[in-house]
Amino acid sequence: MKLSNLAGCVTLSIVLAVSQAALAVPTFQTYIQGATAGTIGQDQDTWFTDHGSFNLIVVGAYGYSTHNLTNVTLALSVPKGQTGTISISGGDGVTLLTSKTPVYGTYNPKANANIDLLTNVAGLDGYSDQSFLPVSFIKHYPFNASVANFLIYDIGSFDNLGPVHNYNAATGTITVEGSGEEKLFNVSVAGFSWVHFDAYGYVQSCTTKSGWKISPVSHDAAYVPAPGAILLGSIGVLLVGWLRRLRTL
Repeated sequence: MKLSNLAGCVTLSIVLAVSQAALAVPTFQTYIQGATAGTIGQDQDTWFTDHGSFNLIVVGAYGYSTHNLTNVTLALSVPKGQTGTISISGGDGVTLLTSKTPVYGTYNPKANANIDLLTNVAGLDGYSDQSFLPVSFIKHYPFNASVANFLIYDIGSFDNLGPVHNYNAATGTITVEGSGEEKLFNVSVAGFSWVHFDAYGYVQSCTTKSGWKISPVSHDAAYVPAPGAILLGSIGVLLVGWLRRLRTL
């Protein structure tokens, strides 16, 4: 590490240590504006919305020894076997990741996309399992290869710009804690019966071991359409099938 970077690390560590004796806010979080904290099915302690278009907030928070938060990645879980459309814009830019890319002696993603999930994007754009992950992360229900396929998006580096929020779905509370950056993204979803959002990234540390971290299970978000919307969608599919059968008689 260069001396200038080392000096910056020392200064940053002192400032953060004084201002944050104990960092309560996780390094990474996802939250949907106006979402409700709760449990749907086996997806527990999550911020839920039933709107197909919404604002997604991703938080990158600095600890006392954090130097940089880089290669921050949105990881979307979608129901296994389903296809649909997803559009994401905003922040400092969003890039769908599909090809194996070297990062800090490892890879993000670790593998090439192997499944076609998006009807609005040409080619292989997603993953049938967790082979894309740079490391092994703790698994929770929606982030599980037995129930989901996956899409990942690069959303860049997060700077230490000032206070950030702690969006805690386990308690259903939103408080101002810690320091870092929050980025807002405009998201639209169609065709999928649910989409779950996690965030992970590479934490460059001044004094401790650098490495990859992911949002904890109580600081993630999901889109699940209202039961009525699911029912209407099912009726629509049945009606189209019935009309097609009539034409062939």
